Amino acid sequence: MRFLTIGLGHCGGKIANDFKKVALEEQGLIVEVCAINTDRADLATHKFIPEDQKLVIGTGKGAAKNWQEGMEAASQSLTNIREFVKRLLTPDTDVVLITAGEGGGSGSGIAPTVAEVIGKLGRTCTAIVTLPFENESVKAKVNAAMGLDMLYREEALKALICIDNDKITAHFPEKIITEAYERANRSAVGTFVNLLRLARTPSLADRIDESELTTIFDYPGFATLANYNTKANLTQDLAAMLRHSWNGSLLAEVDSKTATGAIFGVQGPEHLFTATQVDAVRRTFSEVLIGRDIMLGVYPTKQSRWTSYVGILSGMGVPEKVKMLLEMAKEEAKAHKSLLEERRKMKREGLGFDLDLDNKGTLTRVSQSSRTLKPKTALKIDRSSVEFKKYLEESLQFIHERKGETYPRDELVNLLVEWVDIQDNDTASTILDVLAEEGYIVETKKNLFLIL
Repeated sequence: MRFLTIGLGHCGGKIANDFKKVALEEQGLIVEVCAINTDRADLATHKFIPEDQKLVIGTGKGAAKNWQEGMEAASQSLTNIREFVKRLLTPDTDVVLITAGEGGGSGSGIAPTVAEVIGKLGRTCTAIVTLPFENESVKAKVNAAMGLDMLYREEALKALICIDNDKITAHFPEKIITEAYERANRSAVGTFVNLLRLARTPSLADRIDESELTTIFDYPGFATLANYNTKANLTQDLAAMLRHSWNGSLLAEVDSKTATGAIFGVQGPEHLFTATQVDAVRRTFSEVLIGRDIMLGVYPTKQSRWTSYVGILSGMGVPEKVKMLLEMAKEEAKAHKSLLEERRKMKREGLGFDLDLDNKGTLTRVSQSSRTLKPKTALKIDRSSVEFKKYLEESLQFIHERKGETYPRDELVNLLVEWVDIQDNDTASTILDVLAEEGYIVETKKNLFLIL
């Protein structure tokens, strides 16, 4: 079975690098790895990724932890990215994995473009991404929220798997952070390795095969990896073990009842695999999976000291951690914007100190309140009016037909005036502000808007 893993940005590159490291230890697992980054120095740290399979885009100095910088770099290097991926994507590639960190600028900004390129090359992909820590900066949360949303919308992306960074702290509280990250990466990679190992293991009972492992990612939505191991003498009920341990991993907790499909391999001592026990396992999947498409492998082993399972649940709804992240990003970004506006206002008003000369040539202080300031005038536009709401509704229909296109602000204003028949440019500009606030368009760089 052949994997192509494309590591994006700092975190994504580390996961891809670890994937190759594990693959070299496993016979029969063919993993092609490559990395795309805006940071040349960071790319150099990935020792298991060949130099000719590393691509620098943008300035090579990083993306300033800003998803817009990463997206702009990817947009400007679109041809290079396409040729780079095309060179590594062979006809016998079974699974294409995108790996990225959703808190920085490179991974968040590049991933949607790479997924789009993969789709235009006639393939689909799966993504493994990391979610920022809950106490990270507002910028990290906004990067993650925008990156996740844009990546999730890409047609070529099927399964989206989220590693929850907050769980890394809970699982490895005393580990050096770099080692903790590596263990988390190896845990995710290990699921694929263990599933492949089971797919090649003979069984007189039901078994899974490599083709089933490939098709599990065809279900669109979020997915999770399950990899659990315990001493055999602690296991009395296989079905109970499954139910109680799914959310014990480093991945974002999910509602298994929303899963469309699953592939699972269960292994342990022979005495646990009675007809009743195996039937209870099947019933468990039937009850908790809405799609009820279960690919189950059963592997009784003589004198085994361990009971384990490994699997993938796919086609699920949005995890609660992701919902919470999106909400926090919106609220914190709003509060941060308000604070910045307050600081700008304070700066415009100055510190209240000025100098003037009286008739005798003496310097005197002029207070801020004594200055004569020209009041600013602004056109009042009633956003609650019926006319404005009508313009907004027609504008939504207009931009929906141009999804994915990019326009300068002035051009977009003129288009709204012409096609939506808005009476003046000020109203059209206000419409654009509302569309940006609601997330229908996004400013990728100054006065340049992408329609989402």
